[in-house]
Amino acid sequence: MNFLLIIILTAMILDWLFGDPHTSMHPVAVFGRFAMAVEKKWRRYGNGIRQGVAAWGCAVIPVTVITGMAVWSVMCWGGESAAAVVAGAVVYFAIALRSLNDHAMIIEKALRKHDMRAARKGLAMIVSRKCENIPENEIVRGAVESLGENLTDAVTSPLFWTAVGFMAAGIPGAAAFAVFFRAVNTLDACWGYKNERYILFGRFAAKMDDLCNFIPARMTLIIIAIAAITVGGNPVKTVITGFRHRHDHPSPNSCWSMAGFAGALNVRLGGDTMYPTGIEHYPVWGDGTADLNAELLRKARILTRVSGLIFAAVCIGVDIWMERFF
Repeated sequence: MNFLLIIILTAMILDWLFGDPHTSMHPVAVFGRFAMAVEKKWRRYGNGIRQGVAAWGCAVIPVTVITGMAVWSVMCWGGESAAAVVAGAVVYFAIALRSLNDHAMIIEKALRKHDMRAARKGLAMIVSRKCENIPENEIVRGAVESLGENLTDAVTSPLFWTAVGFMAAGIPGAAAFAVFFRAVNTLDACWGYKNERYILFGRFAAKMDDLCNFIPARMTLIIIAIAAITVGGNPVKTVITGFRHRHDHPSPNSCWSMAGFAGALNVRLGGDTMYPTGIEHYPVWGDGTADLNAELLRKARILTRVSGLIFAAVCIGVDIWMERFF
């Protein structure tokens, strides 16, 4: 029996049925509050890199170890199948494929009804850029870019680390590594700012997130290229566009998937973007049309869902292949 299949299938089914629950008791929200308490404690000793590294370790290591031990306990008492289902439930809280689709669908429906106010409100829920008074073209661009970037953060990277954990330490490892990645990613969201407060304290958190996303981001471009066929895209053009623009963003990982979306959908993304702090001048990604509308957003949702499913299948397939030949 392939237990990674059970783990990932359980996680994907739970995500499809329930999505990402919006509650203060969501494990990620609970971890966020825990991280705030850890930060407050270590700030007493200074605001430098060393304090940030120590705080990162005190936040990430305990939740990783506790998760692995909890699933190992289930495996000892209830067997491997029960532990695999529990691990799948843990992984479910680390992914958000349905959530990405649902948020984009809210914007798409508003645009089809020509309700620009609702569309801008929906976009503001998923991006940090200024959304007041922006036209339909910019609303769709923001939503598509968000889908592309978060496909890595919220789907492929947690699945990648789930598979790595399973291959390294079995069922408990799968759950532990999924939680490890989600904790790392959450700390980057909390501390990974380049402002005066976090430029030193949050540097290690930001670098660790970059490191953990490094391989999945590049794998994701290949997966997007395969999935591009389902939306009428050209796989070769997708890879070329993603590779060409891979460095055209401050993040070392984000543009692999965002530019990949531009190539798969044959559109232009990127360009000047207004944030509350001012305009960021990004290069334009892709050489397709700049006419972005609700229909394009529908295709981007399909591309996101199919890419996530293909990546899950690849993780399972690699594990089955390794079991057979190693």
